[in-house]
Amino acid sequence: MARNTPSGGKKRGAGAPQANRPLVLALAGFTALAIVVIALLAVLSARGGDAGNFTPNDQGLLPVGSQAPDFTTKTVTGERVSLPEGQAAMLVFFATWCPHCQNEAPTIADFSREYEDLRVMMISVADENWPETDTPQEVRRFVSEYGIQGPAIYDPELGRTYRVTGTPTVYVVDANGTIVGAHSGEAPREVYEGWIQEALG
Repeated sequence: MARNTPSGGKKRGAGAPQANRPLVLALAGFTALAIVVIALLAVLSARGGDAGNFTPNDQGLLPVGSQAPDFTTKTVTGERVSLPEGQAAMLVFFATWCPHCQNEAPTIADFSREYEDLRVMMISVADENWPETDTPQEVRRFVSEYGIQGPAIYDPELGRTYRVTGTPTVYVVDANGTIVGAHSGEAPREVYEGWIQEALG
């Protein structure tokens, strides 16, 4: 006949799950931390990583150290505008529908307000050859929405002159018209700031 367990007694092994609980919690915590670290590394990688390890994507662009091509064109509000003489400039080739351009727009807006000696020029390069197109009205809306100061230009031909094949593409030019930085794609803010400081001398 099977022996009954005495009333109020504990069965063997009943405490085992309790004994393993700290280990389970520790493993769960470690797993969660690993997921957070991996996600953070992925974000940094997508943004170009740390500025100290950043390598500009300037393949196919006008080379650093060369003279920026001069130009005269019109802004979306009809004013004539040229590459400034005796003043540093940041040329931002963009498209209003480009998500990477939208990501960088707040940083570009900051530069347009913070550096009085830097002329920020927003140049839309979208045309009939792109999957989507901009209009002068969309360009005006974009720079107004993000608070970007400086001339806004709709001129696809200017993009071809500067060998732009993707957006955003940024050139920083010093007061002598020499290109000190060039990059296609998103870049860390510190990279642009370094180029601006170099351009301002």
